Amino acid sequence: MDIAEWRELAYKKEFTNTVTFIETLKKTDPSFTIDHLNGMLQSEYDRQGLAWDGRGEVMEIKIEASIAAIQQELLKWKKELEEI
Repeated sequence: MDIAEWRELAYKKEFTNTVTFIETLKKTDPSFTIDHLNGMLQSEYDRQGLAWDGRGEVMEIKIEASIAAIQQELLKWKKELEEI
């Protein structure tokens, strides 16, 4: 496996895990709202910006994948609310 494959696999794994986590929260926690999901996204943006001392590539990939997954689920949720 070359480096590009490793990065892609790590990204996909984190993305999938984040989507699964959000879907599970939506199904099992009635107190979980779209505002909570927005808060999760903001937390990830904050975490992304806190790398002033440097951080490893693995963590960078995880943060990027988490942000993308949360953004995707946020858009899906907003569309669901518009259809109601």
